[in-house]
Amino acid sequence: MTQAVGVALDTDHIRRPDVLVYRAEVPAERHFLLPHEVVLAVEVVSPGTRRTDRFSKPAEYAAAGIACYWRVEQNPVRVHAYRLADRPGRSGNREYELLAKADELLELVDPFPIKLAIGEIAP
Repeated sequence: MTQAVGVALDTDHIRRPDVLVYRAEVPAERHFLLPHEVVLAVEVVSPGTRRTDRFSKPAEYAAAGIACYWRVEQNPVRVHAYRLADRPGRSGNREYELLAKADELLELVDPFPIKLAIGEIAP
């Protein structure tokens, strides 16, 4: 897991999710990741990033093939966990499907088994 590392979505576009979980075999000296190396991208929504975190970033991450995306809303804290769908969505592009949303306990098996007490997280 890391913070402030970029993901090269294409040759001239890098995004820096708030939190990244990536595969262990990625070379430590590299300052960016490739989409197939990312296990999970997490964005924490703030007033200045609402639109980007809810619409632009998920669409870009899905188009690049990043398997899982979580969006963390604040006030109250709520986590929306998404997984890349197996087939294109209504837009004709790859899209995320909602796995779970939680404000008390987030319990998932994909991309890894986790029980996260959301209700204990303060904004």
